[in-house]
Amino acid sequence: MNKNRSPHFFVSIMIACMVFITSPGTGLAQSSSAGLEQDYGNKANRFIAAKNYEQAALVLEELLAKNPELKNETVYKQLTHIYDDYLFNFQKALSVYKKYLDRFPEGKFAGAFRERVAYLNERRSEWPALRDFGKVRLKEDNIPIKQSLVEVEAILSKNEDALIAPEMHIYLANNYFVSGDYRKASEHAGKYIKSFAKAGMSNTDKALALQLYSDILVKQHHYEKAIQSLDQAMALENPGENFNYALKKSHIITQRNMLYGFIICLLYFITVLMATKFWRRLHSQKFTGRLAAPLLLLALLSLGPALILNITEEPEVDPRFFFDLLGLSILSLMTIKLLAPLSSKTGRLVYVLMSCLHMGAASFMAYYITVFHGSRTMMNTVIEADIDPVAFLFRMLMWCSVAAALLITIAYAIIFSKKGADGGYSLPKPPSDRSLL
Repeated sequence: MNKNRSPHFFVSIMIACMVFITSPGTGLAQSSSAGLEQDYGNKANRFIAAKNYEQAALVLEELLAKNPELKNETVYKQLTHIYDDYLFNFQKALSVYKKYLDRFPEGKFAGAFRERVAYLNERRSEWPALRDFGKVRLKEDNIPIKQSLVEVEAILSKNEDALIAPEMHIYLANNYFVSGDYRKASEHAGKYIKSFAKAGMSNTDKALALQLYSDILVKQHHYEKAIQSLDQAMALENPGENFNYALKKSHIITQRNMLYGFIICLLYFITVLMATKFWRRLHSQKFTGRLAAPLLLLALLSLGPALILNITEEPEVDPRFFFDLLGLSILSLMTIKLLAPLSSKTGRLVYVLMSCLHMGAASFMAYYITVFHGSRTMMNTVIEADIDPVAFLFRMLMWCSVAAALLITIAYAIIFSKKGADGGYSLPKPPSDRSLL
């Protein structure tokens, strides 16, 4: 019995020893690999934070050399990002892309990496221009926007027929739009749109370009063309997740109608003032004297809210509205005074209602100039955020000022209608019977 058990005993002892020796060794190896990866990753991140991209790349390259079987795909992603987007060493980037694809042919970055490899190979002859363009974009946060525009324009002038030219056109279109140069923004956006036939443009890229072009056309008051551009974006199979066609089109139509309304009001006031030859009345003491009191009240309506906004330091408000309202209210009041003789023909009620319409037009024009058209907020931001950019206090003061100006208009319209044509525009008198004889 003892002889039969002894071989089994020794075999058990050997198996236990092997498990004891190999198991800790494996765990130690795995722990060592994970610790090595973490140490190198932290070291690379410190170099990236310090913008020392060369050293960061060397650290990650050393990690891959020490652990060629590394399964962390993010390390490859980080290394290609450094070579491609910071150092602009496209040859090195290609080698890392290919190394990743050989190691992880079905990896989570495989599709994007294959597209980038094809992109770089297709533009191999344009690498110098691509590098210069990338350097400008890399430092654009640290230089004035005008300087970056000048530098990109210089690169583009030497590469108008290059495959990367559309990328520079859309970059310039976006930045000219932000800087308020809508003519140049329209020019570059148009050239980008004409290059849609070139390969490498997704429907999302095309839709974004068409939406930008639409925004530029709105700023240039080409509303019908802006709507056509939106229609083209809508016709694409995938115009983008945030593309709200109905909302954008409604916004464009609103802007068009507001502009037409402003022009009609302005032309009306100019026509009335010229027809009544207002300059002849400015020297009349009766005319100017009767305007002094209402003008003083309107001035108080403007200075009061502007002073309140200045004290409270409300963000995102433009107190110029109240000064615009003052100027246009004076224009409206002058027009009402000049038309006072009409009250004898139309009746006091009709004249007062007409005066209210004049002040309403003046208030609308002030709102359009300062709040609606004068806003520097880009259309896309306001639409997608779906927020009201006007502060509550400003809105309340604005409506109170308009209501007070309207009440002043009604009161003085009644006074002017009682005074008749004194200091106002005289209606032509009908010929008397004696003159006919």
